[in-house]
Amino acid sequence: MTSRMLMVSRMDPGSMETVARLFAEHDRSNLPVDLGVTSRTLLHYQGMTMHLIQSEQEVFDNLSRLHQDPSFQELNRKLAPHMKPIVSDWRGIQDSRAVEFYHRNWT
Repeated sequence: MTSRMLMVSRMDPGSMETVARLFAEHDRSNLPVDLGVTSRTLLHYQGMTMHLIQSEQEVFDNLSRLHQDPSFQELNRKLAPHMKPIVSDWRGIQDSRAVEFYHRNWT
């Protein structure tokens, strides 16, 4: 079964190239594969970025491991000037996660 996770944040459109490069660099590490990630898609609309991750397992099940990984910490440090949370009381990645409330698969 494929798990999908969508995270939403704010981003200036001028940062798209930099953010894409930072994720591409990070995606060459073993972390995404180790977490079972099969696909990452970044989308931008009206100052918002949608970050869709598809995986073989629920990524949030490994959230503590993810936060402790030095490459993930470095990625977040580099992304910070470009991506901002939507909510003012953001405490972590879980506060940017969209809730899936309907899905249909035709395959």
